[in-house]
Amino acid sequence: MARPLTALTALITGAALLAGCGGGGTDMTQGMSAEQVLAESAKRTEALTSYRFGVDVKADVDIDADGAVGTLLANPLDINGEGGAEDPGDFTLDLTAKLGPGPIQANATKVGDSLYLTVLGQAIKLDVDAQTVESLDATQLAPAIAGWITNPQIVGTEDLGGVQVVHIRGDVDETALAEDIGGLAGGLGAEGTVTPGAGGPDGDLETGVVDVWVGQEDLLIHKAAADVVSKDPLAAAEAVKAIDLQISASISDFNQAVEITAPSGAREVSLDSIAGLLGG
Repeated sequence: MARPLTALTALITGAALLAGCGGGGTDMTQGMSAEQVLAESAKRTEALTSYRFGVDVKADVDIDADGAVGTLLANPLDINGEGGAEDPGDFTLDLTAKLGPGPIQANATKVGDSLYLTVLGQAIKLDVDAQTVESLDATQLAPAIAGWITNPQIVGTEDLGGVQVVHIRGDVDETALAEDIGGLAGGLGAEGTVTPGAGGPDGDLETGVVDVWVGQEDLLIHKAAADVVSKDPLAAAEAVKAIDLQISASISDFNQAVEITAPSGAREVSLDSIAGLLGG
């Protein structure tokens, strides 16, 4: 009669030991360099079909732009939110934004080549060309930030929301940064061009740090963040006269179903009209 009790005790003890050591998963990053971890995590993250994400952006950008872009960036931006994304680039994002006069709570949704903004229950379809909408891809936000890194180094391991991650830190590659920011700004009407290779990896930046957190057991990007400051024009993107940017993006619930639908009854409005309302 003692044998079942002994077996049960052993089972409970074993479960407790497994729980105590975090499940005993394999560290897939062991023996890999920072460059190898980043390369493999970029491939694996790009292959995801859906996930939840969070974003936090604080930006003060002096950019050579008229119209919507110039109006929206005339004041510092402070945006944070959470949402879901799925391949091939659709997303829904509930956000709080401080764009000059005061905070705004809204939802931004992208379905195909259409972009929607819902504020106070009023849905708007933004009149933006398909190429620009395509560039607004929330599924690539964390990988894009991670792609700004150069001279990466592994600085340690951490617990990030219950996930064991390897923490990688490096400098900002100005050209990679400019290609993303300058390219997006250009699509929205900013003047100037992006010059590949101009400025080199250090360029004109006074501050340029990128941090990437990669899961040890899944080799997926769980978070990426960047801190960028330049008081002079970026050599690689002449439209950007100065920039003070802190941005982070986190992703979770990999390949879990995400419901993304276009709001019904949305009226079409130009980006310039929205900028006038939001930017003051």
